[in-house]
Amino acid sequence: MLSKTLKTTAGKVLDPLGKFLGSIGIRPNHITIMGLILTFYASWLLYDQNVYYAFSVGLIACLFDGADGLVARATKTTSIRGGYLDATLDRYADCIAFSALVLCNWVEPLPIESLDFISGQVWAMAAMVGAFQTSYCRAAAERLGVSQEGVGLIERPERWFILGMGLLVGELMGDVETIITIVVAILAILGNLTALQRMQHFWNEAKDE
Repeated sequence: MLSKTLKTTAGKVLDPLGKFLGSIGIRPNHITIMGLILTFYASWLLYDQNVYYAFSVGLIACLFDGADGLVARATKTTSIRGGYLDATLDRYADCIAFSALVLCNWVEPLPIESLDFISGQVWAMAAMVGAFQTSYCRAAAERLGVSQEGVGLIERPERWFILGMGLLVGELMGDVETIITIVVAILAILGNLTALQRMQHFWNEAKDE
């Protein structure tokens, strides 16, 4: 996962952006909703096989995804409703992005003979399940009093970074299908391993009354 040092450094750099957006009347929920709209547009571009445009719009969507929290802290408008909206729309964004990968038929069976019986759609769906379960395991654990901050191999920022780099590298190499297939398979494996790590962590830390 991203180190705490990196997150702290990014916060120091981007905090002025949050203050500026807040000063011109933009509220965190506006940014959260705009991030989902941009993700939908990036996914449509991906489905239409416009990789560079999809990457560019997706990058902006990721900035919006982090900016809502910055604005909330800068304007002291953090709220339970805002956090709930952000978490809920994040799941929609994940679903939309992985669905675009399934529908555009870029994810193929892995170029490994012993695994080529697994279709690309299965890998993409497994990656989506891993993304959902990673988030759900933390939410369920913390609702029951067990913190899971920093637990596991991969979280949402890493997923989006790996996926974006995979698209860009694949387009530059002229072989998007192979590269994105490998990337999605990696995300499927790491995402579900992260969910299992969080389940084990909860099992070890939880105290039955």
